[in-house]
Amino acid sequence: MSWAAAALALVVAGEAADPTLRPWTGRGTPSLSGADLDGRKVDLAGYRGRVVLVHFWATWCEPCQEELHSLARLRSRLRGRPFELLSVNFGEGEARIRDFLKAQSVDLPVLLDPDLRAAQAWGVGGLPMTFLLDASGRARFSVFGASDWTDGKCAKALEGLLAEAAARKPAPPASEARH
Repeated sequence: MSWAAAALALVVAGEAADPTLRPWTGRGTPSLSGADLDGRKVDLAGYRGRVVLVHFWATWCEPCQEELHSLARLRSRLRGRPFELLSVNFGEGEARIRDFLKAQSVDLPVLLDPDLRAAQAWGVGGLPMTFLLDASGRARFSVFGASDWTDGKCAKALEGLLAEAAARKPAPPASEARH
Protein backbone atom coordinates (compact mmCIF):
# COMPACT_ATOMS: atom_id res chain seq x y z
CA MET A 1 0.00 0.00 0.00
CA SER A 2 1.36 3.43 -0.89
CA TRP A 3 1.95 6.10 1.75
CA ALA A 4 -0.93 8.16 0.29
CA ALA A 5 -3.32 5.20 0.54
CA ALA A 6 -2.21 4.53 4.12
CA ALA A 7 -2.75 8.20 4.99
CA LEU A 8 -6.25 8.14 3.49
CA ALA A 9 -7.08 4.98 5.44
CA LEU A 10 -5.95 6.66 8.66
CA VAL A 11 -8.12 9.72 8.07
CA VAL A 12 -11.18 7.65 7.21
CA ALA A 13 -10.56 5.44 10.24
CA GLY A 14 -10.16 8.49 12.51
CA GLU A 15 -13.38 10.07 11.27
CA ALA A 16 -15.34 6.85 11.78
CA ALA A 17 -13.87 6.13 15.20
CA ASP A 18 -15.90 6.01 18.35
CA PRO A 19 -13.91 8.37 20.59
CA THR A 20 -14.50 6.29 23.69
CA LEU A 21 -11.98 6.16 26.49
CA ARG A 22 -10.92 2.52 26.81
CA PRO A 23 -8.73 0.76 29.35
CA TRP A 24 -5.27 0.01 27.95
CA THR A 25 -5.10 -3.59 26.81
CA GLY A 26 -1.56 -3.62 25.45
CA ARG A 27 1.14 -5.79 26.94
CA GLY A 28 3.21 -3.01 28.42
CA THR A 29 3.87 0.63 27.84
CA PRO A 30 5.99 1.05 24.72
CA SER A 31 9.06 3.23 24.93
CA LEU A 32 8.94 6.64 23.29
CA SER A 33 11.92 8.82 22.55
CA GLY A 34 13.19 11.11 19.85
CA ALA A 35 13.74 14.74 18.99
CA ASP A 36 11.22 17.51 19.37
CA LEU A 37 10.73 20.43 16.96
CA ASP A 38 13.58 22.30 18.65
CA GLY A 39 15.98 19.37 18.31
CA ARG A 40 15.88 18.51 22.02
CA LYS A 41 15.96 14.86 23.02
CA VAL A 42 12.69 13.68 24.58
CA ASP A 43 12.33 10.38 26.42
CA LEU A 44 9.08 9.23 28.00
CA ALA A 45 11.05 7.52 30.78
CA GLY A 46 12.06 10.98 32.03
CA TYR A 47 8.47 11.84 32.93
CA ARG A 48 8.04 9.36 35.79
CA GLY A 49 6.08 10.97 38.60
CA ARG A 50 3.89 12.85 36.10
CA VAL A 51 0.67 11.83 34.38
CA VAL A 52 1.41 11.84 30.64
CA LEU A 53 -0.92 12.16 27.69
CA VAL A 54 0.67 10.83 24.47
CA HIS A 55 -1.17 12.06 21.39
CA PHE A 56 -0.48 10.88 17.81
CA TRP A 57 -1.65 13.30 15.10
CA ALA A 58 -0.94 14.74 11.64
CA THR A 59 -1.60 18.10 9.99
CA TRP A 60 -3.74 16.50 7.26
CA CYS A 61 -6.05 14.80 9.77
CA GLU A 62 -9.15 16.97 10.27
CA PRO A 63 -10.24 15.35 13.58
CA CYS A 64 -6.67 15.90 14.84
CA GLN A 65 -6.90 19.62 14.09
CA GLU A 66 -9.96 19.98 16.31
CA GLU A 67 -8.44 17.97 19.11
CA LEU A 68 -5.16 19.91 19.18
CA HIS A 69 -7.03 23.01 20.39
CA SER A 70 -8.62 20.97 23.20
CA LEU A 71 -5.19 19.64 24.17
CA ALA A 72 -3.69 23.14 24.21
CA ARG A 73 -6.48 24.29 26.57
CA LEU A 74 -5.91 21.24 28.75
CA ARG A 75 -2.17 21.85 28.94
CA SER A 76 -2.75 25.45 29.94
CA ARG A 77 -5.32 24.49 32.58
CA LEU A 78 -3.01 21.87 34.15
CA ARG A 79 0.11 24.04 34.22
CA GLY A 80 1.81 23.60 37.59
CA ARG A 81 0.36 20.13 38.19
CA PRO A 82 2.20 16.79 37.67
CA PHE A 83 1.09 16.53 34.03
CA GLU A 84 2.86 16.40 30.68
CA LEU A 85 1.55 16.29 27.14
CA LEU A 86 3.59 14.71 24.35
CA SER A 87 2.11 15.22 20.92
CA VAL A 88 3.73 12.90 18.39
CA ASN A 89 3.52 13.93 14.76
CA PHE A 90 2.81 11.14 12.32
CA GLY A 91 5.69 11.24 9.81
CA GLU A 92 5.65 14.85 8.61
CA GLY A 93 8.49 17.33 8.10
CA GLU A 94 9.44 20.02 10.58
CA ALA A 95 8.59 22.96 8.29
CA ARG A 96 5.10 21.66 7.60
CA ILE A 97 4.44 21.08 11.32
CA ARG A 98 5.73 24.54 12.29
CA ASP A 99 3.65 26.25 9.60
CA PHE A 100 0.56 24.32 10.65
CA LEU A 101 0.94 25.10 14.36
CA LYS A 102 1.49 28.78 13.59
CA ALA A 103 -1.56 28.94 11.29
CA GLN A 104 -3.70 27.17 13.90
CA SER A 105 -2.33 29.31 16.77
CA VAL A 106 -1.55 26.15 18.74
CA ASP A 107 1.40 25.92 21.11
CA LEU A 108 2.16 22.30 21.96
CA PRO A 109 5.36 20.30 22.34
CA VAL A 110 5.79 18.06 19.29
CA LEU A 111 7.86 14.90 19.18
CA LEU A 112 8.86 13.93 15.65
CA ASP A 113 8.20 10.41 14.34
CA PRO A 114 9.53 10.69 10.77
CA ASP A 115 9.85 6.95 10.16
CA LEU A 116 6.65 6.06 12.07
CA ARG A 117 8.52 3.71 14.41
CA ALA A 118 6.84 5.18 17.48
CA ALA A 119 3.39 4.92 15.89
CA GLN A 120 4.06 1.28 15.03
CA ALA A 121 5.34 0.47 18.54
CA TRP A 122 2.22 2.03 20.08
CA GLY A 123 -0.11 0.22 17.67
CA VAL A 124 -1.48 3.41 16.14
CA GLY A 125 -3.99 2.21 13.55
CA GLY A 126 -5.69 5.54 12.90
CA LEU A 127 -5.56 9.18 13.83
CA PRO A 128 -5.95 10.82 16.20
CA MET A 129 -4.89 8.25 18.75
CA THR A 130 -4.22 9.16 22.36
CA PHE A 131 -2.83 7.27 25.34
CA LEU A 132 -3.05 8.25 28.98
CA LEU A 133 -0.26 7.10 31.33
CA ASP A 134 -0.24 7.16 35.11
CA ALA A 135 2.56 8.69 37.16
CA SER A 136 4.41 5.37 37.31
CA GLY A 137 4.68 5.42 33.51
CA ARG A 138 2.09 2.71 32.89
CA ALA A 139 -0.38 3.14 30.02
CA ARG A 140 -3.87 3.06 31.51
CA PHE A 141 -6.24 4.32 28.79
CA SER A 142 -6.44 4.90 25.05
CA VAL A 143 -8.78 6.85 22.83
CA PHE A 144 -9.16 6.48 19.07
CA GLY A 145 -10.74 9.57 17.55
CA ALA A 146 -10.98 13.22 18.54
CA SER A 147 -11.94 13.88 22.16
CA ASP A 148 -12.55 16.90 24.32
CA TRP A 149 -9.90 16.55 27.03
CA THR A 150 -11.29 19.46 29.03
CA ASP A 151 -14.68 17.87 29.75
CA GLY A 152 -16.42 14.50 30.06
CA LYS A 153 -15.03 11.02 30.64
CA CYS A 154 -11.55 11.80 29.32
CA ALA A 155 -11.16 14.74 31.69
CA LYS A 156 -12.48 12.66 34.61
CA ALA A 157 -10.02 9.85 33.90
CA LEU A 158 -7.18 12.34 33.72
CA GLU A 159 -8.22 13.96 37.01
CA GLY A 160 -8.40 10.49 38.58
CA LEU A 161 -4.83 9.75 37.54
CA LEU A 162 -3.69 13.14 38.85
CA ALA A 163 -5.37 12.35 42.19
CA GLU A 164 -3.58 8.97 42.27
CA ALA A 165 -0.27 10.73 41.61
CA ALA A 166 -0.89 13.17 44.46
CA ALA A 167 -1.81 10.31 46.81
CA ARG A 168 1.42 8.49 45.99
CA LYS A 169 3.69 11.36 46.96
CA PRO A 170 6.12 10.08 49.54
CA ALA A 171 5.50 11.11 53.12
CA PRO A 172 7.95 13.65 54.50
CA PRO A 173 10.90 12.21 56.44
CA ALA A 174 10.08 11.44 60.07
CA SER A 175 12.25 14.35 61.30
CA GLU A 176 10.20 16.83 59.26
CA ALA A 177 6.83 15.29 60.17
CA ARG A 178 7.40 15.94 63.90
CA HIS A 179 7.88 19.70 63.56
